[in-house]
Amino acid sequence: MEARPHGFRSSLRDWIAEATETPHDIAETVLGHVVGGSVERAYRRTDFIEQRRNLMVRWSQHVTGQNGQVVKMVKGAGL
Repeated sequence: MEARPHGFRSSLRDWIAEATETPHDIAETVLGHVVGGSVERAYRRTDFIEQRRNLMVRWSQHVTGQNGQVVKMVKGAGL
């Protein structure tokens, strides 16, 4: 069966919205989405690298159970 990572990305987006105070622009940038119109993007001079790094550390702790909650991954579930 071919894996479909979009479900995992969707899980990340839901977790960001429900479990963090991450601003929308940073959350969307983490997912590689284009944020804002062309003028807004022209003036944005940041890639949010430090905020993204911190968020991904928290995400990795969440999915590996290092935060005290084990998330069991089941092959084929929802794919």
